[in-house]
Amino acid sequence: MGGSLAKFLILRLLSVAAVVVLVTAITWLCIHLLRPEPWAGDPRSLLHQLADYLHDAFLHFDLGQSWEGSNPQVADVLRDGLPADLWLLGGGMAFGLLTGLIAGTYVGARPRTALARAIETVAMVFLCAPVYVVGLSLLLLFGIGIALAPFGFIPLKYVPFEEDPARWLGSLIVPWIVLGLPLAAMCTRMMNSSIREVLHEEFIRTALAKGISERRMLRRHAAPAAAAPVFTLAGVTVPVMVTNMVLVELTFSIPGMFQNVRESMQDADFPMVQGTVIAAAFLVAVASLAVDVALAWLDPRVRAAT
Repeated sequence: MGGSLAKFLILRLLSVAAVVVLVTAITWLCIHLLRPEPWAGDPRSLLHQLADYLHDAFLHFDLGQSWEGSNPQVADVLRDGLPADLWLLGGGMAFGLLTGLIAGTYVGARPRTALARAIETVAMVFLCAPVYVVGLSLLLLFGIGIALAPFGFIPLKYVPFEEDPARWLGSLIVPWIVLGLPLAAMCTRMMNSSIREVLHEEFIRTALAKGISERRMLRRHAAPAAAAPVFTLAGVTVPVMVTNMVLVELTFSIPGMFQNVRESMQDADFPMVQGTVIAAAFLVAVASLAVDVALAWLDPRVRAAT
């Protein structure tokens, strides 16, 4: 088991590296082919320029300088924003997956009850509602200093961990929830369908015949067996999570890697745009890798297929 998991992990790491490099190369070519004017004076061939960029980017983490403001190094800007984005994406995915698994298990095991119907309705609402609308609504209702409600408890600004760990956690709880709600809604629907199928399997009837409680049966047998499609769905939706993360960053003033993406696109700051694409590809690849590893640990058939 350990050997197959190690082989699976090595293959996934290689695929992650290949995907990030390929996305970087395609984006670089698109920018240079569609807007060749800024590089018209470079005597090197296009492929030579691309090879040099990939060499500097992935061997020396040199992504060039921004064309705006004080011309900061793109790599420095991304490095400063990376911790906040990793925490935001990780917390949002953890909340979405955990909430979806629990809610979907309950709905599948208690169909047509009032609470199950309420959960399905709420899931549909958050599946359709844009994250920035949900985030802004929560800030206007419960934001500290601007709350329309009688009390406000949601911080309006991100607090770095090294400044105050307790306030850092408080500034991320609501962004985690807002980012994870669409994933939770999708996972709830998938887990609902999956758990209903599993409950008719022979091993479930055998477990109940041995006298274990229904709650323990759901926790120890049914839910793990039904969770694999949910993790697969979570892996597919990672790009959507990263896209939503850009909006959550702007809504809650989180200083991540995408805080200047709108200005960079408006000002045609191509080095920063290229760096942002690399950052997004990296986050998508890492999050997908984490989901794949969790799925491989949960379902040995995934490891056997590699």
